[in-house]
Amino acid sequence: MNTTKWPYLLLLPLTLLGCQQGNENEDGLASTHPELAEDLAKDSLTVPYNDSTDRDLYDRYRISTEQYLNSGDYNVGNIYRGKLAPLDESSHTDAHTHRAVLQQGLEQGVNFAGKYTVVSIGCGTNCQEHFVIDRETGKVLDKIQSSTGASFNAQNHLFIVNPPDSAINYNACADCEPVAYKFENMKFQQLEQQP
Repeated sequence: MNTTKWPYLLLLPLTLLGCQQGNENEDGLASTHPELAEDLAKDSLTVPYNDSTDRDLYDRYRISTEQYLNSGDYNVGNIYRGKLAPLDESSHTDAHTHRAVLQQGLEQGVNFAGKYTVVSIGCGTNCQEHFVIDRETGKVLDKIQSSTGASFNAQNHLFIVNPPDSAINYNACADCEPVAYKFENMKFQQLEQQP
């Protein structure tokens, strides 16, 4: 018998024993840490959006957003279908810093207001930056920041920062309030809050 196989043959029984030990009943963290068993048994889950105040805020924001969307005031006529220009890094101070992500985002094609591409980049916890790039020129025209994302589409000029979400506790998050913008003259303009 070859002597180089001996160490491997000795490991075989250890491997089989190790696998069999994993078949025992596992009772979870409480079985290995009895001092935590009582704390683990308590139901400590609180759902922040069950508060009727938060629900009222969510409903108000949702209704306002729907009013903007349903008005038809922000629709675009045609979607740009021409040649898509590459990124113009000199058009914005942050374009060079984020060029790889912006170039990758441009592959989505036109996704906002008929002829623009919005590229969203994370900038930390509860922070996103949304860059608007003109697809005819490749220029970065504007950027806007959000806490919980954005809602937009290729068929209109409406851009909702922090769209309404029933899971958000609006009383605890001051920067989470939905805000509507229109994109006009190559920049964002905040719309007045709908009553």
